[in-house]
Amino acid sequence: MQYEDIKLATFIERPNRFIAHCQLDDEVVTVHVKNTGRSKELLVPGTQVALNYQPKKTRKTDYDLVAVKKQGQHWINIDSQLPNQLVKEAQLTHQLQLPDLPALSHFKPETVYHDSRLDFWGQTQSGQDLWIEVKGVTLENNGVAAFPDAPTVRAVKHVHELTRAVQKGAMAYLLFVVQLDYAHIMTIYRERAPKLTEAIETAQQAGVHVVALDCQVAPDEVVLRRPVPFDLHAQFEETK
Repeated sequence: MQYEDIKLATFIERPNRFIAHCQLDDEVVTVHVKNTGRSKELLVPGTQVALNYQPKKTRKTDYDLVAVKKQGQHWINIDSQLPNQLVKEAQLTHQLQLPDLPALSHFKPETVYHDSRLDFWGQTQSGQDLWIEVKGVTLENNGVAAFPDAPTVRAVKHVHELTRAVQKGAMAYLLFVVQLDYAHIMTIYRERAPKLTEAIETAQQAGVHVVALDCQVAPDEVVLRRPVPFDLHAQFEETK
């Protein structure tokens, strides 16, 4: 996925979860942060960030903050809309690599299941339903990627729905898109999300595929890359 017009800037502050102030050349600009998570370990004053220039009359700001250079070393994409776009593009180009993923005769986003809206529904050539719920991951410490970066009730509900779908004969995937390229393992931040941990353990036992794929990240481009091992019981500690 290629961004249209990326400009590099320096992060100053984030007065609320929707906007940030950044130094762009000789100007301080107000930008939209494309992630409502905490991102406190990423959005540190003085950090280099990537802004996507998107001026429109309907917008309050001309820029979207889409990526951060963590500790001056690694670009991490924080665009919360990007993971679904990457999955959709990969499926359309036959490059989505998930374990036991069959050929599909139908595939569409944002489909209602039970009383939830899941990210993707598909149907195999034999007529079996297939569901994919995608979660973006930006939280990382010492090469361990973890989800979530803020408390979430919605994710727990979605995992329960995937379990229900499998129990009724469908295939289902919980797919973590790790929006960085140097994680060696993916896990759940158990201390922050114990109910999610429990739900995923039940889902795995029921046959839901829980997988993680990382990304090659540059300021102006992100490419879905390769699998990252998922270990529900791996240790994760947030950066202090």
